[in-house]
Amino acid sequence: EVISNIEMEIGMIPDSISGAADDDEDMAIADKSLRHQFILFALEGNFFALPLSSALEVGHRPAITPLPQLPKWILGISNIRGEIISIVNLKIFFGIPSTGTKGEGRFIIIYNQNMKTGIIVDEIPGILSLDRIDADIQNSPYRHGEILKYISGVSVSGDRLINILDTDRLLTSRRLKKLSEV
Repeated sequence: EVISNIEMEIGMIPDSISGAADDDEDMAIADKSLRHQFILFALEGNFFALPLSSALEVGHRPAITPLPQLPKWILGISNIRGEIISIVNLKIFFGIPSTGTKGEGRFIIIYNQNMKTGIIVDEIPGILSLDRIDADIQNSPYRHGEILKYISGVSVSGDRLINILDTDRLLTSRRLKKLSEV
């Protein structure tokens, strides 16, 4: 269902944005439009969003093979379409206390030019288009602590406060870089 929603959203992007652009001006418009498309996800009832352009795949939690002597936030590895992907529990990584209630158990594969990893989230309500992101994170419940490094801004959508995740900062963090060395 979520993949269908993403495909529907991507299909709604005009041809000049979907890659059929012929000149630099059209590509600049495409880049600007894509930056405002986000995948909305929840962790313990708090909402986060990450740029759609940073995600490769979303789905139900895959089968995960645990590995010994790794930090608790690394759940293990999974074979996703023939590729071995490390799977990270984002709640433990961020230090968000778990209430013990379980969401659907979804995953998102995020990537940048150097790394690809899967993150486990409670739920993925869908895709979100944001016109405005506030870099002043005073309203975020995460304005203090370790997680602050990975929040680039906040936005309000309806009655939801959404923390915007900076996937590049996350994927280039010292802790995740060590994951690629394992």
